[in-house]
Amino acid sequence: MFMRKNNKIVIIISRLALFVPLCFGGFLSHAAEDRPLIGSALANAEQLVAYQLQIEDLEFEFGPYHPSLIEPLESMIALLNEDEDYERVAQLQSRQLQVMRTELGFEHPDLVPLLQSIMTTQMALGNWEEISDQLEHIRHLRTTVDGENTEILLGAIQDQIDWLFSRITIEDRREQVRNFFKIRDLYEELEDIVEDTYGEDSPEASPWLYKVAHHEYHLVSFLNASKGLGSESVDRLIRREGTFGLESQNRSGLSSRSIFGNSSLIPIIDKGRPIGDGYLGDAYSMVNKIQDVVEENSDLEAQAMMKIYRSDFQLLSDRGTGIRGYREARDMLLESGIAEEEVHWFFGRPMVIPKETLHLNFADALAELRERIEPIASVKEQEMHLGIFTSWTEALRSTPMPQSKNPFWQLDHPFKYADISFSVSSRGKASSVDVLATDPEELDSKRSISRSVRDIHFRPAIIDNKARRVKDVRMRYQFVDE
Repeated sequence: MFMRKNNKIVIIISRLALFVPLCFGGFLSHAAEDRPLIGSALANAEQLVAYQLQIEDLEFEFGPYHPSLIEPLESMIALLNEDEDYERVAQLQSRQLQVMRTELGFEHPDLVPLLQSIMTTQMALGNWEEISDQLEHIRHLRTTVDGENTEILLGAIQDQIDWLFSRITIEDRREQVRNFFKIRDLYEELEDIVEDTYGEDSPEASPWLYKVAHHEYHLVSFLNASKGLGSESVDRLIRREGTFGLESQNRSGLSSRSIFGNSSLIPIIDKGRPIGDGYLGDAYSMVNKIQDVVEENSDLEAQAMMKIYRSDFQLLSDRGTGIRGYREARDMLLESGIAEEEVHWFFGRPMVIPKETLHLNFADALAELRERIEPIASVKEQEMHLGIFTSWTEALRSTPMPQSKNPFWQLDHPFKYADISFSVSSRGKASSVDVLATDPEELDSKRSISRSVRDIHFRPAIIDNKARRVKDVRMRYQFVDE
């Protein structure tokens, strides 16, 4: 025992010796007011050594996977997080996971908080694929443990989708396409679960099915994207789903050999129609089904809100102007008792469409709109300011970046922006784009910004119960500095 204690002392002294020169050297270079930080670092170093010795003692006595190791491992992780030593944190978390799996098994729900902590560490390290792997692990646990709780399982799938959306903003073209089609697989799975659990005619299914419809809009955005992203996406879609979704009514065809490097047949689209227009039609059909469910099961306010979303997709898919639906929705909201001032303010401005989230409550939709506007617009400007539009990628400059409700998936991007003024027609088309100011000031992409804004889809302003052209609309156009 005496030998063991002496060995401990030697280990402590030797390990502290690694920390002291570094800390002491820093101490000499800092002002007196910074010296408490040095003392804190030394204290952390001493604690780390003490925990390491405790772990070694427990390993000697109980073995390398005994649950008694969890507490000192957690204490070490907390100290290393304070020091932002994420590489060592990741190593200890891996060890902690092994211990917990040995104690609890591979499919125990108590593993989820640790897996979430591992993702936080991997986020700090920039290990994107590792985060995707852990999300897959969590989804597997949710399927196994919470299989009967559909909302928890759907939430786990949505976390995977949100993370892949974020990854698209930080990876190269090939990975962007690959991750997008992973998202497509997940949405198919989500749709199957929703319909099997709730049935497509159930009100509980509506918010999830709206997400699926919104995904079809994203697909068409990818198919028509610039800088090679579109061709990669078309090629991937053909190999995955064939050419049926790309067919136009005239049934003509074009050989893709010279364009995409294979001999598949891509039907020609009608002039002025986007590639994959049929997928927008699918989205419109799904939104129509959701509207039928809402009309049968909900109050007048919810019915009015659903008319707005249906009109949005009618306009997006060029299957009408949507104007009649917007007017009817406006009148129904007033009839349901919504304050006239709020209804006028909501409809009296253009809005970027489609909306990501299905709000069947007017107050929620209004709050979301004001939240978007208020951070950058004065009270006076709010009369016709649309807030911030953040483009998704360089190739998707007219597509808004998907936003997760979970801030964990919102990466800290280096944004550039331009404050702009423009007009929006009675059919939701932007024109007369004028760049008012930029950050940085020397931003040289004003022409491309103007072109991108003209391609954004807008819901037209409804004023005096008519769709009106609105001039001098303000918006901050924001994009990732790639």
